[in-house]
Amino acid sequence: MNIAILGASGETGTQLIEQALARGHNIIGLARTPENIAFADPRVTKRQADGFDADSVVAGLAGADAVITTVGKKNLADKRFNLSTAAHAAVLAGMQQHGIRRLLAISSTGAAQIKRDGIRRNIYLFLRRKYYGDMHAMEQQVLAAGVDATVLRAPFLVNGPAEQRYNIILEESYPNGSKVSRADLAQFALDAIEQGTYIGQVVAIANPVE
Repeated sequence: MNIAILGASGETGTQLIEQALARGHNIIGLARTPENIAFADPRVTKRQADGFDADSVVAGLAGADAVITTVGKKNLADKRFNLSTAAHAAVLAGMQQHGIRRLLAISSTGAAQIKRDGIRRNIYLFLRRKYYGDMHAMEQQVLAAGVDATVLRAPFLVNGPAEQRYNIILEESYPNGSKVSRADLAQFALDAIEQGTYIGQVVAIANPVE
């Protein structure tokens, strides 16, 4: 399968590529700076694409059978809070143009904007309310687009090996856990792409609390 990954130069994108290659897939890696995609494997095609530049995203998806998006706003000084909706509008346009049906969009449990115990957490949600509001709008955007879409919400992402065990929940709530490894997230995402599961659903994932 040819899997396009938007955000391929980030830590989550890197884990997705590593595991996808191990499963025998080919990768179309899309990033603002494609030279930062950390693979020299000939099965990885690197293309320049910016979530705010729709034409680059549409062109970059050519040849893909499925798309995984891992779009994150790192520069919080940038007041354009619509990265998620802008990037996914471009992704959906590219999917339509190139005849691609399958999409898995990695989101955040923050998109649910549910208050939790602890004042620091709720202050954090308030400060990033526009960012998470845009992410929640993106979730509705892709689910209503008429493609085979899955939204995968993740909590705090950590590095390290896959534990190969995680909690999932299919409701507007949090799974029992406050973090998930990028390795487990990638494993779940690729399983969902390969098996065609969780289509039309929002899935939250977390490693279990010990």
